Amino acid sequence: MLTLQNVGFAIDGYWLMQKASLVLSLGQLTAIIGPNGAGKTTLLRLLAGLWQPTKGSVKLNESELSQFRQRLLAQYLTFVPQNTTVNFAFTVKEVVMMGRHAHLRRLQPSTDYDHHCVEQAMLEVDIAYLAQRPITELSGGERQRVLIARSLATEAKIILLDEPTANLDVAHALEILNLLKQLTQAGKAVAFSIHDLNTASRYADQVVLVHNNHIVAVGLPDEVLTEEIIAKVFEVQVEKIISKAIEKSFYLFDMKKNRRVG
Repeated sequence: MLTLQNVGFAIDGYWLMQKASLVLSLGQLTAIIGPNGAGKTTLLRLLAGLWQPTKGSVKLNESELSQFRQRLLAQYLTFVPQNTTVNFAFTVKEVVMMGRHAHLRRLQPSTDYDHHCVEQAMLEVDIAYLAQRPITELSGGERQRVLIARSLATEAKIILLDEPTANLDVAHALEILNLLKQLTQAGKAVAFSIHDLNTASRYADQVVLVHNNHIVAVGLPDEVLTEEIIAKVFEVQVEKIISKAIEKSFYLFDMKKNRRVG
């Protein structure tokens, strides 16, 4: 279990997150939503231990993240950023193999099991055919899938992703979302930020709404994504429709406001 308790984070006196409390549990898929600049990436970086809170605590089970050595923490928790620049022409397989470094001692050669984990991760995100391609030659969407595969190769129980479908075409975006759902069904805790409210409603077990650098709502999709809350936070009018086929809510947006959500 990964827990934020009354967390605040400030840079030069400016608060990027305030009074944030949240629990990520195994077997749960959490969608983090909110307007641009609301604090979604800040929240993920705090959860990942990349930024240390100015106030409050971030704990893995009962231990502060700051108490973990980086190599040990990487065995439990992995973070996939939205954009990563790769300046060296590593092959795709070499990049995914980097996810196994947390399990290897310094200068220890990779084992057959490490290669099995890497190959399985590449298959799960449909990049096995790219294994020997330099990552510098890939498209943004392909690089994104390589980074997700690297996170899967760690075998970490907690996976955090910043807009994992942002650069993907529709088919691969759906594949990634279904994969994230399968990972939680296999017992992992997965949290991802996303702009598409309909995707959050369809796939997430828990929705976290971030607004003005605060967590303003946490709960089931139908509890958080109400017409009133969406109108207040995103400043658009919506109509909520229930799909009988999959028993999920969908939202139609009033484009007369000339604003886009998702």
